[in-house]
Amino acid sequence: MISKRRFVLVDVFADRPLAGNPLAVFPEAEGLSSETMQALAREMDHAATAFLFPSRVPGAAFRLRIFSRDREIPSAGHPALGAHFVHATETGLPLQEPTTRVAHEGDDGLVRVELRVERGQIGLLRLTQKPPTYGPHFDNPSVTRLAEGLGLKEEQIQAANQPVQEVSTGFPVLIVPVATLSDLQAARPRYNLLRVILEGREASLVYAFTKETIAARSAAHARAFDTTGSFEIAGAGAAAGALAAYLVANAAVTVTPVTSLVIEQGHALNRPSTLFAEVRVKAMAVAQVVVGGRVIRVGEGAIEA
Repeated sequence: MISKRRFVLVDVFADRPLAGNPLAVFPEAEGLSSETMQALAREMDHAATAFLFPSRVPGAAFRLRIFSRDREIPSAGHPALGAHFVHATETGLPLQEPTTRVAHEGDDGLVRVELRVERGQIGLLRLTQKPPTYGPHFDNPSVTRLAEGLGLKEEQIQAANQPVQEVSTGFPVLIVPVATLSDLQAARPRYNLLRVILEGREASLVYAFTKETIAARSAAHARAFDTTGSFEIAGAGAAAGALAAYLVANAAVTVTPVTSLVIEQGHALNRPSTLFAEVRVKAMAVAQVVVGGRVIRVGEGAIEA
């Protein structure tokens, strides 16, 4: 029994309402069991649902738990950004320009988020991710199988002249380069095959990208395929961070001490998302990755059961 629980709906990484990655946030989740939160996440039917609890750690505004349709997720980008937007607006958090720094309690302690403030309003939210780790490159037979799993031809991946590689900035993803935008748009994932390919690996998300983009300012156009849930994600912050680190580490973009990148996603779902990444390089290696985007409130409601 959950009696009555209020939720707020937001769109994360969105430039306008009803775009980006939709997220339901339950701002007062205290007393909910894991089983009930999982049932609520299934009811919301989004890629993720965020639940806010009183914090047990000094310096944290709240404790965050995240559930997909079928499992709890230890960390993810868009639920964290959406949760902080809702918490700040619901509580009337005093906002200092140009940057208000906040944090929440995660599985590994404090997770810090920046709120970029413009004329008293939150304009952009940014999350610092963990230092990147890189797996080995896929060999040719593995790329052949992966192409089949994505519904592509092997040459559509090989022609990109970049490695297929598992990368993590806190959440492991498989980065897959695709030669052209039309090739990527034509991808039709076969989730059963992708699950077999990823068996024994840490990654469960396939993040396919091309450097051909719709917007001139973008460095990459990407699609995110969740192999566990068998669905595409409109905007994946953790995956965008991994891709940004990959692009800089492989010199696939112009690299400066602080490289700023725009990644576009979600167009295949008619929910265009814009993700802003910042990669700091120190001693010829990626030292820090920050990913952010806008969050737009689109509604609220309550569940009674």
